[in-house]
Amino acid sequence: MNVDDVLKPDCIIDGLEAGTKEEVLDKMAHFLLEKGYVKDSFPAAILERERLYPSGLPMEGHKIAIPHTDAEHVNKSIILFARLKNPLEFSSMGDPNEKLQIQLVSMFALKEKKQIGYLLDVLITSYSDNEVLETILKAASASEIYQLLKSAVGAHMKSGQ
Repeated sequence: MNVDDVLKPDCIIDGLEAGTKEEVLDKMAHFLLEKGYVKDSFPAAILERERLYPSGLPMEGHKIAIPHTDAEHVNKSIILFARLKNPLEFSSMGDPNEKLQIQLVSMFALKEKKQIGYLLDVLITSYSDNEVLETILKAASASEIYQLLKSAVGAHMKSGQ
C-alpha cells in the first residue's frame, strides 16, 4: 500500500460545519457513501464503533480523531480528511472519560482487514508530530492540506513505520 492508493485530492473537506462529533462522523460517512467507497452499512457502523471505541488521540499539542470501522462495510480503501470549521468534543482513545477538543478528523475506510492495524499505526505516527497538525490547521486550502498529508503520511508508509 502506498499513499496514492488511499489519499485522494477530492477526499479533503475543509471547513466542515457540525454541532456534534456524531454529526461530523455522519456527514463524513455519507460523503464516502455518495462517492461509492463504502457500503450502506458504513454510516451506522462508524457511529457505533465511535461509541464503543472513541477515536480522539490524546497527545501533546493539537488533537485529531481517527475514526474507522470494519472492512466488511467498505467497497474501496480511502482516507477522508476533514478540517472542522470549529473544534468539537471527542472522547479520548485511551480514556473515554477524557474529553478532547478536535478540529481535525482523519476517517479511514479499508477494504483489506489485515491493513487496518498498519494504517492506524502510520496515521498515529504521522499525526503525533504537532508541527504537522499545526501546518494543516494553518493551511490555506484543501489542496494544501492534501499536499501536507501526502507528504507526512507518505513518508511513514515508505519507511514502514
